[in-house]
Amino acid sequence: MPHPDSTLLRSLNTAIDDGLRAAVGESRRVSLVHFPDPDSPGEPAAWLGTRIALRRLGVRVAYQCLGETLATDAVEGPLLLAGGVKVGLEAPVVPLADLKAPHLALALGALPRLGSVEVDVLWQCPGPPPAGVSSRVVTWGSPEAGYTPRQRVAAKANAELRARAFRDPEFARRTWRALSATFVPLAKAHVQYALTVLGGGRVLVTDDLNGHLLALLAGIPHVVVGDLPGGVPESSLVRVAVDVDTARELALELL
Repeated sequence: MPHPDSTLLRSLNTAIDDGLRAAVGESRRVSLVHFPDPDSPGEPAAWLGTRIALRRLGVRVAYQCLGETLATDAVEGPLLLAGGVKVGLEAPVVPLADLKAPHLALALGALPRLGSVEVDVLWQCPGPPPAGVSSRVVTWGSPEAGYTPRQRVAAKANAELRARAFRDPEFARRTWRALSATFVPLAKAHVQYALTVLGGGRVLVTDDLNGHLLALLAGIPHVVVGDLPGGVPESSLVRVAVDVDTARELALELL
């Protein structure tokens, strides 16, 4: 089934491509600084979205690393900093958080709705969920329990390589390809886990930007509480509530 807001997603991706194109200029090769694995799926989603958008532009990620394992002599082209990482480097640096474009997680495009619906309302904000319907309070956590065999191998390799690379810059320079090979499966694990969590309810109520963006991409109707910078309130899937009391009412209307 097509995404209910496919036209909106296409326009957002066009804006992302335009923003990245302006940032990297004529460069066909760039370097990308990864993030330490967080409990929230936001940075992994944005990192994967960055790679997808760069691929659409015909730009190759020639080098990628963690902020703590950066080997300056391996950097090619502009250095794109994901997750607000800061480095001291003479090469052109592009902080992706400052990009004049929609949130990079949106470059993932329409996503499948994973998991199975078990409750009416998922509640991801302060205060109690609405009464009279089935509900579940949700928070982000580690995706480790749901790792595939490949992701388990990647997690083990990531931990071992990263621990040594933090201590030994020469080791980091020689083994960056092996470490960076773990990034995609682990980032996907975070996003897949989040989609499974969000897929457990018919409607989501959230004050979390990552919950909002991933619910939008997965086609899940949801209520956003308050103003979320970087959000997409114009989607037909989204209702905006000024407070949790209003959010409860809107959630019942979406059921």
